[in-house]
Amino acid sequence: MNDVAARIFARRPSQEAVGLRLSDMMPSAAATERLEVVRQVITSGMAVMLRDLWSGFALRCTVRRLESWADSAQPVAMVVCAPESALLEEPRDLSVRMVEPKHVDFGPLADLTASELKVLALIGEGLSNAEIAARLHRAVKTVESHRAALTDKTGTASRVQLGIMARRAGLLRRVGLVETGSKPVVAD
Repeated sequence: MNDVAARIFARRPSQEAVGLRLSDMMPSAAATERLEVVRQVITSGMAVMLRDLWSGFALRCTVRRLESWADSAQPVAMVVCAPESALLEEPRDLSVRMVEPKHVDFGPLADLTASELKVLALIGEGLSNAEIAARLHRAVKTVESHRAALTDKTGTASRVQLGIMARRAGLLRRVGLVETGSKPVVAD
């Protein structure tokens, strides 16, 4: 496990993550869901890309079958994860099935309300309070109140830090804000 994966999944340096199982790093349901994807890849031989969210980081984890690894006589899977914010483009390989796990970890964003998440997502897109208010059909004062709550709950000191947090978590896609003409549709 590299340092980035260890920090996100194991929440410790990589040298301390050696030997940990997935179930040591996340709740049982989340570990089981991801292990099932790995089993499917090993069985079918078809690669899968997980669009994951863990510890507040949006990740793309590609799972591929390896025919052999070291002394193993049976096929194994290799999982390669990269933060979505580090990837410049959407994947173009249509043979790789995309999966979004149901069990995710919003990390420092877990205590935010749905309204706060929507405001945070739009801050991440670089919108002003007035633009967010117009987009969500709310008063500017309401948006300002949500932004103040966001800085308190996340421990951030600035709008820039909130924007970075929103982008790192891939929030615009996660909270289901989709532009349709001038009125956004908010998915549940």
